[in-house]
Amino acid sequence: MQQNSLDKLDLQIIHALQIEPRVAWNVLSGVLGSDAVTLSRRWARIERAGLAWITAAPGGPDPGGTLALVEFVCEPDAVLTAADAAAADAAICSIDLTAGRREFIATLVVRDDAELAEYALNRMGAIPGVRSVRTHVVNEMLRQGADWTVDTLGPTQRRHIPTPRPPRAGSAKRIGTALTADLCRLLSRNGRATCAALATELGISAQQVSDAIARLRHDGSLVLRTDVAACHSNWPIATWYFIQAPAATVIGARGVLDGMPTVQFAGSATGPFNLIVAAGARAKQEVLHLEAELELRLPHARIMDRSVVLRRHKHLGRLLDASGRANGQFVPLR
Repeated sequence: MQQNSLDKLDLQIIHALQIEPRVAWNVLSGVLGSDAVTLSRRWARIERAGLAWITAAPGGPDPGGTLALVEFVCEPDAVLTAADAAAADAAICSIDLTAGRREFIATLVVRDDAELAEYALNRMGAIPGVRSVRTHVVNEMLRQGADWTVDTLGPTQRRHIPTPRPPRAGSAKRIGTALTADLCRLLSRNGRATCAALATELGISAQQVSDAIARLRHDGSLVLRTDVAACHSNWPIATWYFIQAPAATVIGARGVLDGMPTVQFAGSATGPFNLIVAAGARAKQEVLHLEAELELRLPHARIMDRSVVLRRHKHLGRLLDASGRANGQFVPLR
């Protein structure tokens, strides 16, 4: 097995962990037909090589928060230095380096509209080497990256992967901000850390850790997601599509896009493009067919612009190397 490759079983492990990142190896053994020790060793190799990883994130912006997609146009010799500077900012959680009319696209999560204005009007344009920025405020998330999978397990296998356990009836109903932040930090470092190991680091009981994780996941305050280095996966090509569509089409887009396993992100936006979609493909030849499928499924929609992702530079706080693998550096999410 090459250190930098993913075979069929690797991709099945990743898909299973995209469904439930903390599923027990002995449970997964019955689903994948491979023993628990082999699965554990495989995942350790995958993580060590930076080919896939588990991230713990807050359950999205708070009710007053704002999500925006930002296009950066840069000086030709300053793209990577500008991307590095943007990546150091905790509010910029993901960066895709792209071909097309923009050098990179960043996902920005800020506390409120005042902070959005500060970033859009002052901070992002002040990054050395940046010529211009264009900000798209996301009104509604129609499909999140956490909903996307490598799609290698069959329906029966997927049904046999258990969902996270619900909170115990007697457990605490509210989890403090400090404990939530600590769990996000520790689970981003090791998403499958045992409750006993987490308890040792936090100085509380394993039962308290177990209850806190269950409560936070149940409430949506903590999201665990498994991501993969795209160019090493079975979906190596990613493209951003900027779409104009009638309001009724955008409103109905969620159900349409849920039926497209290629779609990795979709959001309604304010601006010249009221629907923005990111989708994966198995080969470059599929990109045009995917565009045609989007236009067919979305009545009267027009794809006005598109950009192919050359390289992922940062993903949910995790910095990636030139091959798209996690390089061990992490900027904690806010």
